[in-house]
Amino acid sequence: MHQSWYEYGRRRLHPRPSSLLPLPLPVPLRKILFHHVHVCVRLEGWDQICEFHVSAAAHCRIPQIIVGASISGLTSAVALRSSGHTVLVLERDSEIGGSDLVNGGVRVAPNGFKTLAEWGLEAEIRENGVIGEGFVTYKYDHKGKESGRDYIGLSLWDPELLVDARGDFLQMRHKDLLEILYRKATEPTQNESSPGSATVLFNSEVAHIDCERCTVTLKSGETHSADAILGADGPSGLVRKLLLEEEPATSEEPQSELAVYMTVIPRSVALEHPVLKELYQYPQSNMIVTYLGNNRASKVFLVGKNRDVFVSIYTPDGDLKDRCGSWSVQSERNMREILGPGYDIMLHHLAEQASGPSACVQIKRHSELASWVSHSGKVVAIGNAAHPFPPMALHSCSTAIEDGAFIGKVFSHTKDPARIPEFFHAFEETRKPRCAYILSTEQNHIEFTCMPDGDKQIARDETLRANEAAGRNVLDAPDVDMHRIWEDMSIVFSYDPFDSAEEWWVSWGRLRDQAARVHK
Repeated sequence: MHQSWYEYGRRRLHPRPSSLLPLPLPVPLRKILFHHVHVCVRLEGWDQICEFHVSAAAHCRIPQIIVGASISGLTSAVALRSSGHTVLVLERDSEIGGSDLVNGGVRVAPNGFKTLAEWGLEAEIRENGVIGEGFVTYKYDHKGKESGRDYIGLSLWDPELLVDARGDFLQMRHKDLLEILYRKATEPTQNESSPGSATVLFNSEVAHIDCERCTVTLKSGETHSADAILGADGPSGLVRKLLLEEEPATSEEPQSELAVYMTVIPRSVALEHPVLKELYQYPQSNMIVTYLGNNRASKVFLVGKNRDVFVSIYTPDGDLKDRCGSWSVQSERNMREILGPGYDIMLHHLAEQASGPSACVQIKRHSELASWVSHSGKVVAIGNAAHPFPPMALHSCSTAIEDGAFIGKVFSHTKDPARIPEFFHAFEETRKPRCAYILSTEQNHIEFTCMPDGDKQIARDETLRANEAAGRNVLDAPDVDMHRIWEDMSIVFSYDPFDSAEEWWVSWGRLRDQAARVHK
């Protein structure tokens, strides 16, 4: 049985500092939580939820609307509900992940893995994922080699790094992760001391948001109101557009020269193919197979419970009609047309067998929001609406999970709607530097893998091959810069959003809370 780094690391690490332990509840709040009569009622509409909030559980819940049942949206719903709040998620599609044409692969890094494990989801995500142990690297162009492949080397994740991070790498299918989060968010309430609730309304496309009144109007004309609104509707969503409009001047978000092509080949097809079946042999079966090319790159890995083959290709020959950044549009070009010249023999056979749905999304360098929070303080952008990551970024999924966990944890310390702007700004001030740093590493990674042919590319390849020849991981290097990169990676993976939120509360949030009680 595979060793759980989450369980082993959690037992091994020292307990959290006493300063981060939950504080005793104030007496008035203890009275509210333990002396009121709670009646469990299944409510179908948001208006009824608001009425329940006012009449039966005043001071106990903050009703919040989440726009978009994305990874960040659903993790926020899970976390806010567990903190005792009322959540309504508005999703434009008719089902979870409904517009995801390909249902491609997502990578859950250790920092995201351990957050899901904290919510009791470890067994379920392991069942629906493939454990990634590292990556194997080839040249995209085989340069006429007789085998049709130009092998560079292998890199394995350091077990010590995974232990310290208390998590594994998982390769999952997008919809599988969304459905797990959806079930967790909407499961029957078991914690009667913190009776939060979450409802997801499908076919609910948002047409207008009033940031001052904190209301959301759907295209159907239906209106919902709350004390706070969280925008989890992505980089092209309405919430991000509203925040950009509040800024004095906004530059156009330019396209890069690259696009990402994505498709999935079923396991049954791959195993019947004499070349593709090699992907199911170790170590490739638990690796991300990476191809480094001239303004091109590719990542191929197994995903999901069925261990299908997920293929992504960075290419300058993308379908320029798919500039919206959505995976919901079928590409008009097939994989063979965007591969380019002299490609690896494995990529050739993958292209021949790629007959299912595919999408091709242009990479953008999005404008940075001056603030993730509206001028009213009642609306906040989270996930890719706040900090858009490139398509197929390693940390996109985990940072979205971190956002939701942080929001939920920090709101576990208040039931007072007046503190919403303070808590939203705390979320931005705490999370923004980390997300900006991780985003820069993702952009650097794309430049590294898609490096144009030339002196810099030759030096890169020589270093990688020398590491392989010396029996080291291909990304290892004796110089100080590489040592710093691994240290930075350890910091990224070891991050705990619950601790981060609690640290803010202990250092800043509770001071105002204590001051308010003194003045009463």
